[in-house]
Amino acid sequence: MHIPAKIPGLKFITVLMGIYAAIWISLEGALWRVMLMGVGVTAVSLLHLLQKYGRGRVISWPRWLGLTAIIGLLFGLGSSLLTLVFMAIKTGLHAHGPEFTLQEIQWVSQQTPLWAAVGLLIGLGLGMLTAKQS
Repeated sequence: MHIPAKIPGLKFITVLMGIYAAIWISLEGALWRVMLMGVGVTAVSLLHLLQKYGRGRVISWPRWLGLTAIIGLLFGLGSSLLTLVFMAIKTGLHAHGPEFTLQEIQWVSQQTPLWAAVGLLIGLGLGMLTAKQS
């Protein structure tokens, strides 16, 4: 599998996430908004890492599957953890009390193993689908 030197559209997606982050800061806390922030920042960060360290490399099919599985695992895990971090940041910035209920925080925390497992499986599946293209 050949990893491209530049991932198409990454710069555009990064700018979109920056704009969303600026808007997100000013809005009241909503679970779906903070989840979008956590998932988006995790995805953009992992794609930047892939572009930086995979730039133009050709790797074997088994390594590609392992890489995509690990990236998927990190995506699921990172999305959950960054969502919790952004929940804390949002609550700290707005000094009028908690932005999120205890139930919302616990729900995101309890989803971490599930999101990690689903990310691993999706990463493995995407690795299989894209490996056949090369």
